[in-house]
Amino acid sequence: MTFFRKRPFLSHTLIFALLAALFLHRALFPAAGMALAGLDARSLFVPWWEFARTAVLSGHLPLWDANSFSGYPFLSNPQVALFYPLNWPLLLLPVRFGLSWHVLVHLVVAGLGMFFLVRYLSGSTAGAWLAALAFAFSGFIAARIWAGHIGLIATDVWLPWLILATARSVQRKTIWSAMIAGIPLGLAILAGHTTSLLYIGLAWGLFAVYLLLTTPNRWLVVRQMAMMMVVGFLLAGVQLVPLAEFSTVSSRAAEPSFAFATAYSLPPSHIITWLLPEFFGEPTRAGYWSVPAFDELTYYVGLLPLLGLALALRKPSKLSWFYLALLVLGFLLALGSYGFLYGIFYDLLPPFRLARAPGRAAFLLVFALPALLGEAVAQWEQIEWTEKQAGFMRWLVGGTAVASLTSLAATGAVFAAQHPTETSGRLWHQLGGWGIAFVGIVVSGWLLVRYFAESDLVRKRWWLGGLTLLLVADLWIFGFKLVGVGSTAVDPLWSDAKQIIGETELRVLPWGISIFEQNGAAQVGLGSVFGYNALEVGANIAFAASVPDPRSSAYDILGAGYVVATNPLQGVEEGERPLTLLGNTDRVWVYQRGRTLPLARLVTQAEIIPDAAVATARVHQPDFDPTTTAILEAEPDCALAGGEAGMAVVTEKSNGFWQIQTSSPTPALLVLSETAYPGWRVYVDGMEQEWDVAYTAVRATCIPAGEHTIEWHYQPRSYAIGGLLSLLGLVLVGTAVWRKPW
Repeated sequence: MTFFRKRPFLSHTLIFALLAALFLHRALFPAAGMALAGLDARSLFVPWWEFARTAVLSGHLPLWDANSFSGYPFLSNPQVALFYPLNWPLLLLPVRFGLSWHVLVHLVVAGLGMFFLVRYLSGSTAGAWLAALAFAFSGFIAARIWAGHIGLIATDVWLPWLILATARSVQRKTIWSAMIAGIPLGLAILAGHTTSLLYIGLAWGLFAVYLLLTTPNRWLVVRQMAMMMVVGFLLAGVQLVPLAEFSTVSSRAAEPSFAFATAYSLPPSHIITWLLPEFFGEPTRAGYWSVPAFDELTYYVGLLPLLGLALALRKPSKLSWFYLALLVLGFLLALGSYGFLYGIFYDLLPPFRLARAPGRAAFLLVFALPALLGEAVAQWEQIEWTEKQAGFMRWLVGGTAVASLTSLAATGAVFAAQHPTETSGRLWHQLGGWGIAFVGIVVSGWLLVRYFAESDLVRKRWWLGGLTLLLVADLWIFGFKLVGVGSTAVDPLWSDAKQIIGETELRVLPWGISIFEQNGAAQVGLGSVFGYNALEVGANIAFAASVPDPRSSAYDILGAGYVVATNPLQGVEEGERPLTLLGNTDRVWVYQRGRTLPLARLVTQAEIIPDAAVATARVHQPDFDPTTTAILEAEPDCALAGGEAGMAVVTEKSNGFWQIQTSSPTPALLVLSETAYPGWRVYVDGMEQEWDVAYTAVRATCIPAGEHTIEWHYQPRSYAIGGLLSLLGLVLVGTAVWRKPW
C-alpha cells in the first residue's frame, strides 16, 4: 500500500483500468470471428484495422487502397488514426482484441483526465472521483461503444486533459510548459474524429475566455494558448497535411445544405433522457421508438450530476459559471434545426457546414455536468454545515422526489388508460424508469447530506463510498447492456458474389446494397466502384453517380464488370448494353455488364472539355465512344492522330503501384481506371512525366509509339511535409521536457 500511496498516478490508473476492465469484460477477449459489437466497428474499423495492420506488419504504410471507391487514399482518412500513438501497440494485437482494448485504454484516459482536472481546479478529491466516474462511464460513451464510434471516443476523452494542461501552463507561466501542454491537443487531432474537434475547440475557447476574465496577466493566457496550438498542430502535422490535401477534393468540400448539416439534431423532448435515459427505450432489449438515432441522442451522465447542478446554482463559484456557460452552449447547439444557435454557427463558421449531427454538441454537457458536480462538492465541503444548508438539501431532494413521483403517477395513469394496447408496453417501461429515478434521487440526496454533514473522516469516507457505488450502479445499469461482441464475418452476400464471379481484375458495382455493407467487397478480394467511408473523393463520387443506371457509361470507364444486388433487377436485361444474369443465390444476384472496358487501355483520340459537368454529360451522349476517346481538361503533351490504339497489359499491381506494358503503332493515351488523386507519379521507361485527369475522375498519361514500360507510384509529398512538421513538434516537446518546466 505504501508503494501505491507514493505513486498516486499509478494507483489511480490501476483503479480506473480495473473498473474499465469490469465494464468491458464481455468484450475484452472475443472468440475468433467476433469483435466489439457496433455497426461502425464491424463496417469500418474492422476492415480498416485489418488493412492497416497487414500493411504495417508487412513493413510499409497503407497509403492507398485499390479495392474501394475505384482507388482511395486510405491513410489520408483521419479516422484510420495510424499516426495516433495509443493505437501503435494495439495494432500488434489481432483486431478482435485491439478494438476492445482501444476502448479500455480510452476509458482510463477519460477517467484520469477528469479526475486530475477537477482535483487541480477545484481541490476536492471526492469531487474528482465522482466527476471522473460520471464522465468515463457516461451513457454518451456507452452508446458510442454500442454504435462502434471508436474514433469519436478516442478524440473526445482528451478534452479534460486539454483544459488541465492549459490551466497548469498558465499557472507555470513558462513557454516550455506551454509546449508540453500542447500534447493533449496533438493527441486529440491524431485520434482522428474531426467533427469532435469542433466541440473540443469550442470548450477550449470558452475556457480561454474564463482565463482572460479571471487571470490578471491576459497576455500570458494568449501566449500560452497560442504556443499550445502551434505545438499541437505541429505534432499532428503528419496527419493534418494529408487531410488538408484530401479536404480540397473531398465530397464534403462542396457546401452541404442546412438540412444535411443539421441531420440528427437533438429534439427538445429528449431532455427527459438526461433524467430517464431509457424514456424512449434502448436498442438492445426494450427497443427504441424515438427519432433516429439512439447513439446520436444519448447523453446521460447519471442522477448525481443533476443534483450537483442544483448545488452549484445554490453556491456558484467563478469556475461554476464556466461550466454552466459550456452546458448552455452545448445544449443550444445540440438543438440544431430545433433551435437558433446552430443556424448562426452554420452561417458564420464554415467548419459547421461540413459537420453533421448537431446533437453531438451535447458532449459539452457530458463534460460540463460531471466537472460541475466536482466543483459543487468542493464548494460545499468548504462551508460549515448548518440547518440552513440541511434545509436546502431537504427541499432539493424532496422537491425532486415529489416531481418524480408525480411523473410516475401520471405515467401509471396513462398506462392504465391505454392498457392493453401496444403503447402500454412502452408506458410500463417508462414507469420503471421513473421508479428507478425516484429511488436514485432520494438515496443520492440522502448520501450527499450525510457526506457534507459528517465531521468524522472515517465515516465521511464511508458516505463517499456509498455515493461512488450508487453513481457507478446508476450508470452501469444503463450502459452495461450496450457493451458486447458481434460477428466480424463479411455479409454472406459478398462471399456468394465472390464465388459466382471468381477471380477477376474488373471491379464490381454494388447496387441497392446497404452503405454499411459496401466495404465487404474489398474484404473478399473484389475491387469496388463504391465503399463506405466518412470522406470520399468528390469527383469520383460525382462521376460514378452521374446517371443512376447500372448500364451507365460511367461504370464502363471505371472498370466495372459486374453488378452485385440483393434482389433481382428489373428492366436491365434489355436496351443498349444490357446486363446478363451471371448467377444468383438466395442472398445475391450477380450480373455481367454489357460493355466492360479494361482497367488499363490505350486510346488515340481526345476531346478537350474543361468544365466537369459538361464533360460528364458528354460521356453519356449516344455518339460518344469511351473505347476510342478520352475526355481531358486540357490539351495533352502528345499529338493524338487517331487510328489503331495498340495494347496495354497490366503486368504487376498492388496498393499504390501499377506496372503496365504498352505496345502501340502511334502515340496514345494510357487511361488507367483508377481515381485521379494528388500524389500519383508516373514513369515511362524510368523517366517521370506529367499525367492528366480523364473523364473528370481517372488518370491518363501520354505514351509514345512502340513498346514501353509504364509504372504508376503513389508517392504523396504531403506525408513527408507533415512528417517534418511532426518531427519539429517532437523536438520542441523533447526540449521542453528536458528543461523540466512542469
